[in-house]
Amino acid sequence: MIGDTPVREAVKRLISEGAFEALPNRSARVPLLDRREIQQILDLRILLESNAAALAAHNITLHQIEQLRSYHKAMATAVAADDSQAYGKLNMAFHFEIYRIADNRTLARLIEALWLRMAPFVSRTRSLMTSDPDQALRVACGQHEALLAALQTRDAEAARAAMREDLSALSKIDGYWEGIEDNNS
Repeated sequence: MIGDTPVREAVKRLISEGAFEALPNRSARVPLLDRREIQQILDLRILLESNAAALAAHNITLHQIEQLRSYHKAMATAVAADDSQAYGKLNMAFHFEIYRIADNRTLARLIEALWLRMAPFVSRTRSLMTSDPDQALRVACGQHEALLAALQTRDAEAARAAMREDLSALSKIDGYWEGIEDNNS
């Protein structure tokens, strides 16, 4: 059994990283993001993660490319099986392996904080993707092939472009913005 102190510390850390927001009664909740905030986070992710992909292109080994390929194949299998949970875990492993290969801890921490901030929204997006298998395969795995090819040839600019396209495809999913408030404050 876990005591109160470790849980409190974990919640404090998640609040400081933006995954939770503190409420006046000493409780916490997942922050509600409006359309503008989601777009801002996505724009930052595109900038940072594209840069990480370019860095990884300089550092990657053949063994690491094969590891990424195995994640990619398993993701396609998960999409075909309509298993959004498995797909989500594999997609995260795929991306974070690239960020680890980039070998820039500060950059990886910033990316992780943005993923945490968007976690509830990303989970919702995954379920939207799997509702249309063709769209799911195209969005989930389409740019990963281009990214893998760029990494294989150590083409930093092609890796940057493929990551940018991979992340940009998210907002083009049918229903992506449905139910999201458009607060222009």
